[in-house]
Amino acid sequence: MFRYALLPILAVSFVSTASANDCPTAQTAKLGYILEQQGTTAEVRPAPNHFVHVVNSYPSGKKQHVLYYRGFFPISRFDDTARSINIPVSDLRTVFPLELKARRAITYALAQPEKIGALVSLELTVTGQEQFQLGSCSYNVLIVRNRYLNAEGKVTSEVTDLYSPDLGFVLAKRYEEGGGRQTTVKYQTIRPLGKTSPL
Repeated sequence: MFRYALLPILAVSFVSTASANDCPTAQTAKLGYILEQQGTTAEVRPAPNHFVHVVNSYPSGKKQHVLYYRGFFPISRFDDTARSINIPVSDLRTVFPLELKARRAITYALAQPEKIGALVSLELTVTGQEQFQLGSCSYNVLIVRNRYLNAEGKVTSEVTDLYSPDLGFVLAKRYEEGGGRQTTVKYQTIRPLGKTSPL
């Protein structure tokens, strides 16, 4: 479903290629930055009114444009072959700022250009925080547990986001496996986008 595509397919391991001086901060992230993993890049550009425009570029040459609200909730996703939109029914402005022990709920409809699907509810809880290593850069991230429910109130999936308030973006996702095991899917490196890059 749409929500599973919040990140490109990422490797669990990471490679350190940037120096600490090149690590985007809460201030410099406003100019944009690039997340990378094995030939796939995500150019993250802040946009007006707390939106974030991300251009995912894949080794095949394919490009995908994704708009997020505050780098957390995906609004739309467009590429050469598919277009999908999440239409919020809830006021997304009430979800932020996220803080420890916060509990929020979002209701939205999954839509494509020719049809609108059933309503989906997202229940999110900030369960903690931790220091997250991204290449040679380190960021404090909030651990946000997400539960997705269908129109009948049945839980359809659960996933945990590692969200950086400084960068305003989800840097990794954790999935629960059988036997109490977890799989973390994350980017490998980060670097500044550069002041001359267009927003």
